[in-house]
Amino acid sequence: MKNLDLFGNEVDVPDPPKGRRKTPTMQEMFGLTPGHECRDCAHHFTNTRGKTYHKCEIWQHYFPGGGHSEASDIRCKDPACGIWVSEEDLPY
Repeated sequence: MKNLDLFGNEVDVPDPPKGRRKTPTMQEMFGLTPGHECRDCAHHFTNTRGKTYHKCEIWQHYFPGGGHSEASDIRCKDPACGIWVSEEDLPY
């Protein structure tokens, strides 16, 4: 991609990276738990309002207003992050 500099000369401008997100994923922040998926985690829950939205209790804290948008949805088939926990391990 080309652009003009202050003096009117053409300069190359790199393309923006594809798939760029505003916030990093839980896997990027906390690492991975091998052998598990997000759907198996005790922090996974769903909201159903005409459609089913998959959410993470921990991930909600990173979104202002509690994450009531598609941006805070998680993919169940993703590898589990480093803070994955089973239902039996929860104290409540």
